[in-house]
Amino acid sequence: MAALAATATLGVTAATAGTGGPALRADSGFTEDRSADLAKAIDPAKPKNVILIIGDGMDDSIITAARNYTYGAGGRFPALDSLPFTGAMTTYGLKVGAGPDYPIAYVSDSAPTASGWSTGKKTVDSRLSQGPSAASNIPGENYETVLEKYQTQGKLVGNISTAEITDATPAAAASHISQRACQGPTDMTACAVEKKSATPAGLGSIAEQLVDHKIDVLMGGGKNRFVQATDAGPTVLDSAATKGYRLVEDSSQMNAVTSLEGGPVLGLFAPANMTTRFAPMVATATGAGGPYASCANADRGDQPDFSRMTRKAIELLDNDKGFFLQAESAMVDKQEHSADICGAIGDVVELDEAVQEALNFQADNPDTLILVTADHGHSTQIIPAAANAKLSTTLMTADGDPMTVGYSTAEAGQSQSHTGTQVRVAASGPQGANVTGVIDQTDLFATLLGRTPSELPPGEPAPSTPLKPAVQVAAATSVKASSLRNGLAVSVAASGAKKVTVTLSNHGRVLVTRALYSNGGDALLKTAQKVSGTLVVKVVATGDGGSATDTRNVRTTS
Repeated sequence: MAALAATATLGVTAATAGTGGPALRADSGFTEDRSADLAKAIDPAKPKNVILIIGDGMDDSIITAARNYTYGAGGRFPALDSLPFTGAMTTYGLKVGAGPDYPIAYVSDSAPTASGWSTGKKTVDSRLSQGPSAASNIPGENYETVLEKYQTQGKLVGNISTAEITDATPAAAASHISQRACQGPTDMTACAVEKKSATPAGLGSIAEQLVDHKIDVLMGGGKNRFVQATDAGPTVLDSAATKGYRLVEDSSQMNAVTSLEGGPVLGLFAPANMTTRFAPMVATATGAGGPYASCANADRGDQPDFSRMTRKAIELLDNDKGFFLQAESAMVDKQEHSADICGAIGDVVELDEAVQEALNFQADNPDTLILVTADHGHSTQIIPAAANAKLSTTLMTADGDPMTVGYSTAEAGQSQSHTGTQVRVAASGPQGANVTGVIDQTDLFATLLGRTPSELPPGEPAPSTPLKPAVQVAAATSVKASSLRNGLAVSVAASGAKKVTVTLSNHGRVLVTRALYSNGGDALLKTAQKVSGTLVVKVVATGDGGSATDTRNVRTTS
């Protein structure tokens, strides 16, 4: 893993997170020059595997709000904020017109923005991997996508989302249609000339096209689109079965699939969009929440979360020829439309966990390129007070201080709108340096496919002695013995490690052991065993440069 913090001294303090547990607050400054670390992270080779992770509507404002809530103003997301190469990406699109010079659309929806990186070309609102035209009801030219190109090369491909898998962002990867609303066979009113039963025959609805592509791993919500009858009679699910797809509908069924030898996988985990991590907290004109408000977990049943979907997709796609995976944390956008800050924050946190899954794979497969970005900006703003916005919500952050977020692009009960701001793009791995500076979405197309490698200038040889790991743990100073059934929350920060373990002991007896990510993370140490006196939290980080240990004593109370 190419993390810039590899040689930095860790400095962390415990803070009270909005979710009720300790968080890590990273020192906001650093003392050592990082140029050498950046130079080591540059690799001009074409990647073998490509993982593109999308936060729909995830601009810097919602990233900052989610970071403040989860880790504090001086904190950092363990995975998202560790990627060595970061830049800004413009998101504008086009408007219909006579052409060939189409008017600019400064604020775009997810269809043309996702089509931008999928095809390398600009298009108009609602259009998926299809070029602009004189009017919205006139289809444009179909453009070949990154996913389709990789399929032609013989690579395995995956496409997952927490929204309906037929929604605009996942649809742009492997469908071509003039209206994003034409998701299922009975949704084709606006796309009549593109139906399979049209003359000449079209490609059909988005659901039909995704199945026809025989994408190796296709998972998300949107089952309602696949149970619709096609023009030929059978449902899209029936068609998927004839193409060898195996249907999985919950976490247990997904986990039971261990390879693609039995055929491609179609995961449909909800009738429409999947459930968010946090229950909604919708902004109001008078201000929702309060200075002590926090987000509550939602009941997700047996739906897999985004990081588990990502881990399973990588596990299934991993092969000698390489793979391409597009993974979308979609509910950032959906909940911002609803002015629901908790729902949006939860999906940013889940995106960070999915990025960590990708980084874990990259640690053993350094020929993997990881790209993380958004399709467009959105309406969430961190503001001084409720009076500064039409609608607002206040939450207590990990700093223990209140944060107010506002929404002003629509009134209460209406959908908040996208914005035309540039968005973050970050990368790690081969050719990841191509995202630095200010780029456009269409520039990602060539990076996703692999550019012609350049030659690096000669430099000093890399040091042969591995750096010694560094580690630090944060935990509460006291805990009720009876509450340990629910878990003692601890947070660990590590660098230079390949393996990190944390144990909880009492009077020399180990109660529980947990393995963490190579850069640490959060854990709940649960035990039903009887305890008394002082608990010892011990974390050990081991790597090529040796090992490091840190401990914390936690007093138990009755």
